[in-house]
Amino acid sequence: MKLILPILASLFTFTSLSYAADNEDSTAAPPEATAPLSPAAQKSRIEPSLDENRIQELVKNTPEETELLQLDTGKADEKLIGFYRTEGSGITQGGIIIFPDQNTHMAWPDNLKYLSEGLSEFGWYTLAIYLPQPARLPIPERTLPTLSNLTPTNPSRESEDSEPANNAPSAKEITSTPTTDTPKDEATDTPKEPYEETIFRLGKTAISYMESRENLDRFIIIGVGTGATWAAQYVNKFQEEQDLRLLMVDAKSPADSSLPSLSTILPEIKDTIIDLHHSSPRSSAINLTQNATNSRLRLARHNKMNNFHQSRMPAMTDNWKRNSSWLLKHVRGTINTYVIKAEEAERAIKLNNKIPSNEQAPGQ
Repeated sequence: MKLILPILASLFTFTSLSYAADNEDSTAAPPEATAPLSPAAQKSRIEPSLDENRIQELVKNTPEETELLQLDTGKADEKLIGFYRTEGSGITQGGIIIFPDQNTHMAWPDNLKYLSEGLSEFGWYTLAIYLPQPARLPIPERTLPTLSNLTPTNPSRESEDSEPANNAPSAKEITSTPTTDTPKDEATDTPKEPYEETIFRLGKTAISYMESRENLDRFIIIGVGTGATWAAQYVNKFQEEQDLRLLMVDAKSPADSSLPSLSTILPEIKDTIIDLHHSSPRSSAINLTQNATNSRLRLARHNKMNNFHQSRMPAMTDNWKRNSSWLLKHVRGTINTYVIKAEEAERAIKLNNKIPSNEQAPGQ
């Protein structure tokens, strides 16, 4: 018993000291690491670049038997990024430039990759180019009153017959003096180049490269999704200078409503136009409106566009490889019918109707 009492006393003393030390630590000032950073020490947020990330992935994952091109376009700090494939059949048919949809890129597996690789096996030199993302549309300037002007700073219950506070704005003041966002610094605003000028420059660079390297003279511009609208604009712009045909796959308009629509561009194109679309429910979302394809067909009939050929492809399934195989066969078939065979028939007609220069018509 004499030994137990001193042991209990020492344990009680040790517990009291530990509790006191814990209280001292909890009441101490927080360390400097938890203090808020000064504005100078805070780093500004940097948004990731979708174009740079995609291009880096494309450089790392270049398909086999495909050449990655990085060509100067003539503008500072701008290059054409593209996948180039030579023809693999021994019979040269021409060159194909592929404009992808803005939500995809030139190595997209379900459409572009199959077209680029598949068409090169049947006499076509293919070049799928990367289209940079267009600039974001500016945020509209605020013209309506802000919510802070409509809500009192110190809301309180008042009777219906009480008079409003002296500092509360009247309805007339709110409607007559609209609140606007922070004014822009016009000194830093520089006029930006229209996006279509970038598209024209990339297309011309691609055509010039294939002309100089392979000595090609027949070109088909294939546009997928929104790329069909940019492809149509390019063909319309340079149809007098270059031997071009247009092939659209599930064409749709870009998000910018200020750009010309296909209904405005297509009637101005004199060369061959092939319009391919799917018949599944997904086609309604791709074409933005359910009757977009019918509208283009009616437009072609109304303007008597004999160069316009529209074809419905099989409905899309859950198997993307099967869909891509069908798309490749359909594209090859329409090109063979409306481009290769049509040009051969046209040349035959010209040869049969050609009158030798040393002969005169009857009666002369």
